[in-house]
Amino acid sequence: MAEKQNETPVKYLDQRTVERYVKKGLVDEKELARIHKALPDLAEQADKVETEYDDGLGPIN
Repeated sequence: MAEKQNETPVKYLDQRTVERYVKKGLVDEKELARIHKALPDLAEQADKVETEYDDGLGPIN
């Protein structure tokens, strides 16, 4: 993605931190929206994961 100089570096697109970079002006909201629209919908390819918890202390191994 960051092959071209003017493209947004991938590290700025991490969903957990992108809001911070938008506020700092490192990521343009319009560019972010364009990137999100270009992403393929992979929901059909996802696997379901079930987790059981024991006494609310964490997952059962």
